[in-house]
Amino acid sequence: MDPRLSGDDDRCQTAATRGNGDSNTQHSLEPGDYKTTMNKPFRILQKYSLFAALVLSGCSATNSIDYGKVSLVGVSGTVTLDGQPLAAAVITFEDAASGNFSFARTNSSGEYTLQFDSDKDGVTPGKKVVRLSTTRTILGLRGEEGAEAGEASPESSVAAEKKKDLVPACYDKDSKLTVEVTASSGTFDFDLKSDCSTTGAK
Repeated sequence: MDPRLSGDDDRCQTAATRGNGDSNTQHSLEPGDYKTTMNKPFRILQKYSLFAALVLSGCSATNSIDYGKVSLVGVSGTVTLDGQPLAAAVITFEDAASGNFSFARTNSSGEYTLQFDSDKDGVTPGKKVVRLSTTRTILGLRGEEGAEAGEASPESSVAAEKKKDLVPACYDKDSKLTVEVTASSGTFDFDLKSDCSTTGAK
């Protein structure tokens, strides 16, 4: 299990009455669970009341992580595309089995340093599928233009959807790029080619 997802999730499962007239029927809170006949101030009050209940019960929007139980390897490197630095690209090292990933954003020189989350750098050891994109956005990505750490900027997300991805799909959703991260790993440089001939680090 991804340690970033650990916590008292079951305790934080909030029950809310769906707008079906049965006050004894409990459901998980989902968008649209409020009756459309409720006026807006009442809906807002009800939402904040539920949030206050979560806070008072000890739940929070983010779960604490015991980093001491997570084995992390510091990884950095440089990415080029056809010999030129690939700037402003999101790179992920995705676990082939679980789908969990560490991430980074390349600078103007194509350099990156992997983040485990918004607070901690590193990646867990093991075989990873590497994916890159110049249009992808990730929550908590440091250095992203138009967003603070831990936030996803709506403006940057819309802009990313409109612009063309400079990275061929063979290095993103169809990526065959793989690396093996070990305790002694430190640097992974990628020299991508538009003909999709790159399959690993240099």
